[in-house]
Amino acid sequence: MKLSLRLSAVLLMGVSVLGLGCEGAGARDPLNAIEAGAPVAVEPALAEVKQGAVGDTVLRCTQPQDGSYLEVVQTATGYEAATVTEAYDPWDCRCTYEQRVVLGQYTRCNRSTVDPRILNCFRIEPNGTTGKVVLSTTRVQRTQMVIGGTQTVSYTDLSIAAINQDPGHTPRQDFNYSMADCQ
Repeated sequence: MKLSLRLSAVLLMGVSVLGLGCEGAGARDPLNAIEAGAPVAVEPALAEVKQGAVGDTVLRCTQPQDGSYLEVVQTATGYEAATVTEAYDPWDCRCTYEQRVVLGQYTRCNRSTVDPRILNCFRIEPNGTTGKVVLSTTRVQRTQMVIGGTQTVSYTDLSIAAINQDPGHTPRQDFNYSMADCQ
């Protein structure tokens, strides 16, 4: 009887030290208490991004198929263009995150007076010359005839050329978006 009482006391003490009591170890730790895929409430005031002059999005074109987008934003030192895609965590297939790849950083961006989505962004080097980092957007109008008929269909696209000849960058990347997907 004394042996079983001592054994149960040791077991009870071991369980309480390990935190495997009624609550379990995860219930006390808020980070471990969230189950995978469980909704997490975020206060709207904390999630809202307030942007002033710096940080304003100059151009944003979204790919409707996968939700990825290309954006040009104003920064404290000029402008920056980047592509943003959803990537999967290689260690946990349930987790995704936004992967942002910078295409270039520019000193100036000039907008067209006809359409603000038409831009020419470039970097000015310290010696005053235009650098090897340029972003240019062009509106392209395509007209196509329907096969087997006489009806024509017109499309308007925004063609974007991102040139960055700095070391470590892809020298040129081209993107095409429907004008309806660009703001």
